[in-house]
Parts: sequence; structure tokens; C-alpha cells
Amino acid sequence: MVVTQSLRRTLAPLTLSYGGCEVSEGLVGRRFALDVTGRELTLSVDLTPNFQTRSPSAATYVQALALARDPARLRALTCEDTLVRTRLLRVWKSVEAPQLRLVLDLGPRGRLVYAARPHLLFTGGVTLQMQAVVVSGMG
Repeated sequence: MVVTQSLRRTLAPLTLSYGGCEVSEGLVGRRFALDVTGRELTLSVDLTPNFQTRSPSAATYVQALALARDPARLRALTCEDTLVRTRLLRVWKSVEAPQLRLVLDLGPRGRLVYAARPHLLFTGGVTLQMQAVVVSGMG
């Protein structure tokens, strides 16, 4: 049985970290939802607002497009939102030996699915450290 919980519907800022010191700031996510099936947790984040711009040279568009083109480079995703952190942590603690998947919805560009592990920040956010790319691209 799948239980779905909305963590946040509105926009929240995201920071993406790649290998080395490369960081993408200014991206936004929306519709943060958590599906729970037994010990498997699936956190879905809609990244399509980053593609909805009139200027293809806008920083958020360029950064989101770079992620879509090379998803294996992503090492971590940070969300500073305390509501997302609190709700995710509540479910994480209630499940024995939880396994987390992160699904990044890129709209017509497909979906990226990662095996991830949460790392709580002192400032109230959460960083999801990528362990592996499970699925990338359309599908």
C-alpha cells in the first residue's frame, strides 16, 4: 500500500552540488511529495518551474538544462525549507531501515531517479546525498 504525503506545494529554493566545488544556486522546486511503501520512501520534486522562462539564457534555465543533460554529476541536493525537513524527518524516523529515492521531475525532459540519503543541516534544511542514478531521461 502506498501512502502519499505532501511536504510542500509552493516554490522552495534548492542548491545542487556537483563533483568538486561546483554548486548551482537559484533553482526552485515545488510539489514536494513523499510516497511511502513499506520501508521505501520516494521523495518527488517538480523542477519544471526552472524551464518556464522567456529567456533561454536565464541562470535557472541553464542550470536545470545542465542537470538534465548530465544527471550523473549530481552529488547532493539541498533544500533549506524547514517544513520539508520536519515532515521528511518525521516519516524517516517512523520507518525501520528506510531506503530513499529522489525523483526529479523535469517535465517533457523526463524524470531523474536517484538512490539518496538525507543529511540534516543545522540551519533547518536537509541535504540529500546522491548514492546512485537509478533512472535518467524520459520515462
